[in-house]
Amino acid sequence: MYKFYFTAVLTFLFTLSLNTSLSADDSLKPDLIDIPGWQGEPAQAMTMEMNGINMITATRSYEKADNSFDAAILITTQQMGMMSFQQMSMSEGGISINSTQMDGFKVVHSHDANENSGNFMVLLGETTSNSALFSMSYEGLSDKESLAIAKIYDWKAMQAAAEKLMK
Repeated sequence: MYKFYFTAVLTFLFTLSLNTSLSADDSLKPDLIDIPGWQGEPAQAMTMEMNGINMITATRSYEKADNSFDAAILITTQQMGMMSFQQMSMSEGGISINSTQMDGFKVVHSHDANENSGNFMVLLGETTSNSALFSMSYEGLSDKESLAIAKIYDWKAMQAAAEKLMK
């Protein structure tokens, strides 16, 4: 189920377009740190351009027993803050979606308690033509466990690295 959320975010980003150029390097990879107790694959960086949309991504996958999560930093030539990060809270049938301010960042957390899976999206920053997000999709974790892991990452360092690439 968590891969659905991750795929949905990437698909959504690809369907929107603006014409601002982004250039990539490996500067986002160091922010996808080792997480104590988890086996992490090496971080990967990629630049994509499709139908006028440019995207820089850094991703890393982690596993521990039957649990897993994928962390990603995304910079895209599309503003995401106004539409996706409006204040909301809903819950039905074990599935919840909440958006809120956390540590000075806009955060959307969706969680399926029936499958212990979900996704965090943190708006790292925006310019007039770009947005930067941290996304963490997970499987086999409670909402509290996933929040604890998401907060291990240094969102402010991610924000600083993303701002350099959005200039």
